[in-house]
Amino acid sequence: MKNKLFVFILPVFFTGILAASPFNCAPSRDGGVWRSLDRGETWEQKAVISKNRTIASSNIMTFALDPRDSKIIYAGTRGEGIYKSMDGGDIWYHLDDPSGALDRTANVYDIVINPKDPNIIYAGVYQNRLGRLLRSGNAGKSWEEVYRVSREQYAVFAVEIDSYDPSIVYMGTAEGGFLKSTDYGKNWKVIKWFDDVINDIKVNPYDTRTVFVLTHSKGVYKTNDKGGNWQQFNGLSIFPWETQDMQVLVMDNKNPNVLYLGSKSGLLKSFDAGQNWQKVPIVIPPNSVPVSAIALDPFTSLYLYYAAGNVVYRTQDNGQTWSVHPIASMQKVQAIIIDPQNPQVIYAGMGE
Repeated sequence: MKNKLFVFILPVFFTGILAASPFNCAPSRDGGVWRSLDRGETWEQKAVISKNRTIASSNIMTFALDPRDSKIIYAGTRGEGIYKSMDGGDIWYHLDDPSGALDRTANVYDIVINPKDPNIIYAGVYQNRLGRLLRSGNAGKSWEEVYRVSREQYAVFAVEIDSYDPSIVYMGTAEGGFLKSTDYGKNWKVIKWFDDVINDIKVNPYDTRTVFVLTHSKGVYKTNDKGGNWQQFNGLSIFPWETQDMQVLVMDNKNPNVLYLGSKSGLLKSFDAGQNWQKVPIVIPPNSVPVSAIALDPFTSLYLYYAAGNVVYRTQDNGQTWSVHPIASMQKVQAIIIDPQNPQVIYAGMGE
């Protein structure tokens, strides 16, 4: 999940939104990446770079897995750019861009990989006071900037690729801009300006004309024609607490009419592609700990995971009952991703 820390800056004529690294006197060593090999029952920290270096104090914001080889993992961080592992997280190395397009201190909020050519990767970042979209054509060895937000303090939080036609790329910014490219990110067109921060984008894999946009506080929007016309769902208005600080939207790839929404105050589910929503009976009190990440088993919708604090909760019966699986860290789970080839393997990204 792309968990954002919003800092509001209020000069005389300007309001901006960015995600910044909080000041730490002594960085924690129990963060970074944790891996489970048994559907979340047990967790082990996987943070080694070399004998003397680790990512144990890194704030992990997002993950992406290579669609052809799920042992290849990309981890986007707050303030440290991108790390990559070729062996399922056992060893990591930092992606140092010789061109300088990807800064070593970038905040990386989203990473997506072309499903038909995994050498092509996009990263939504914030670096040097500007939000940017970066693209790599060689699996992260080098990067180029393909979009830059016009105003300082606004990040690029969400990126998504049309799985049927990967030349189509969507991007969402903290300014509320929803943009589309039809040539792999070379040129862009603004499809719609939303009056809110865009936190997530999802494309229906069975009908890629249908796109969902999650905003921070205004709810979920849907288009059935790749952005020509939009519908905002009023069904969320009956959940005023659960729709505060909406962070993550997850689609059931087995049944794309089923959506899950995680927020500051709970977990919601829709069975009809967003028209109507209901609370999921989770096992944390409302308004206590934000639901920071959600993941669905790629083979069966009965298995659903959500994270709150440093705990991963798992259901095996579509939300009727839950088991509790704490991670031995003082950090919070900010991202969860399940290996699509082996759903026993789950990765959790920790951060402050």
